[in-house]
Amino acid sequence: MKLKIELHSYVYNCGDGCCTEYGTQVKVNGVEMDSRNEDIATIITEILTHLGHEVEVIETYHYDE
Repeated sequence: MKLKIELHSYVYNCGDGCCTEYGTQVKVNGVEMDSRNEDIATIITEILTHLGHEVEVIETYHYDE
């Protein structure tokens, strides 16, 4: 079965310029996921959970000093 995953990133600036909202709207086979987020772990977890998988995402970070 082929999956269709749509990622729609957006940035919204309010009319007076005092606030900015951004995120990513995710759809899996046309079904919109609940959260809108830029966090990769949240997006991956939500997609895989929607598809019926139990998910644990482990994130690590590496910074050059």
